[in-house]
Amino acid sequence: MLDFRKVMVNLSSMPRISIITPSLNQGNYIEETIVSVLNQTFSNLEYIIMDGGSTDNTLEVINKYKDDPRFFFYSEQDRGQYDAVNRGFLRASGDILGWINADDVYTDRALERVADVFEKTPATEIVYGQLYSFKTGQRTRRRMFCRNFSYRWLRRYCYPNPSVTFVKKSIIKKERLLIDISVPTYGDWDWYLRMAKKGKNFKFIPETLGYFRIHSYSRIMMMNQRQSRIERIQIKKRHGIPLGYMNLWIDHIIPWVERFDNFFLLLKHMKFNEMIHRFGSASSNLWHGFRRRLL
Repeated sequence: MLDFRKVMVNLSSMPRISIITPSLNQGNYIEETIVSVLNQTFSNLEYIIMDGGSTDNTLEVINKYKDDPRFFFYSEQDRGQYDAVNRGFLRASGDILGWINADDVYTDRALERVADVFEKTPATEIVYGQLYSFKTGQRTRRRMFCRNFSYRWLRRYCYPNPSVTFVKKSIIKKERLLIDISVPTYGDWDWYLRMAKKGKNFKFIPETLGYFRIHSYSRIMMMNQRQSRIERIQIKKRHGIPLGYMNLWIDHIIPWVERFDNFFLLLKHMKFNEMIHRFGSASSNLWHGFRRRLL
């Protein structure tokens, strides 16, 4: 027979983990995200969705889970993804805070593993793990670059993915190390750099904690290259990071890998006009960039 007094004692001895999901018109994907959070083997959980005013079927999906006592939902206007995450962090009651985007998913034991690391290494303030990318219908596709923490590598644009990163609440609640919403493309990178400069203790778990979904309307696919360059200059001034290495990867190598991914995704859905527009614009930008260098 189950002894509920023992269950309550065990629960109270666990750290509480609060997970935030920023959401805007992700009705096609958010249910899989919700299920991956609520089905975690770790029980002392709070899950908060911060919706920015979705006009698709997102709210209909969310309402299926409103009776779960671990689940909280807020729908309000925000100033973008990072603002929604910050608001969620400040509302959260957990000892450990994390965020997962509305199109990504956790592995089943991800939070249990994270809690275990925080408990066994009390000096650790930030835990992050391995992540794979995937397309809908395919779980594993490509492992995202990740390694043991190094400030040198962090400065080279090699940083943990937010969907598998977890921080102690003191970083947010006491030190107010929130994400800077004035850096809407690279706010997460800037956040890691600021935490590292404050001497925060990062720990890498060499295990797969989640999966990052690739689709034709994901944020990385829709990135504004002009805004991206403006923010890189901003980060260069703020953190003293040379741009040459970053520009090679971000302007030329990474975008073309992602554009080819995007090309086949759009082709699959027969969105030919959009496919021509995106690739025509990308090719034109590449040509003008090389032309400026030659002249």
